[in-house]
Amino acid sequence: MVSLGPVSFIVLGMLATCGPMTSYELKREVDSSVGYFWSFPRSQLYAEPQRLSRLGYLEEQQEDSGRRRRVFSITEAGRAALHDWLAQSAGAGELRDPGLLKLFFSASGPAGTARAIATEQAALHQQRLAEYVRLQASNAEKTAQPMSQTLRMGLLYEEASVKFWSELAQAEESEDVPVGTARACAP
Repeated sequence: MVSLGPVSFIVLGMLATCGPMTSYELKREVDSSVGYFWSFPRSQLYAEPQRLSRLGYLEEQQEDSGRRRRVFSITEAGRAALHDWLAQSAGAGELRDPGLLKLFFSASGPAGTARAIATEQAALHQQRLAEYVRLQASNAEKTAQPMSQTLRMGLLYEEASVKFWSELAQAEESEDVPVGTARACAP
């Protein structure tokens, strides 16, 4: 049985949605869409299409002249694999947030650590929120419904994150916890 992972389905999904592309075009599309909510090394977008082509999920055409770019398109087998994957349960999401990880351990740092983390995170999430608002305004009429719903989720997530981190930064200004006083571990 051939193992297809998340990056495989990103490649299949992007080609099914956007049509034939080179690896560079694929990377550009990912950076402006799923890259906002699915993190992975972009270098995989250069190797994975070739692997999927060898497995029969993609067809590869190389240009005869010029830069001789490889253009990939999804095959019926690739579309069937994508459909099978879409029909499976997505399961619960996994949250991996470096800011929350640092916040969890911030009581072990110097006074003001939590406030510094919260202030930085509030600013970072505010920047991402502004970017999503810009994307929403520029793509209002040309984005398919499922794609616009992922952007809506991104907006809601960033709004909640800005609120959380901003409130924490303000609260921390008046509540410096002495180093080593918090106990997060079971006795």
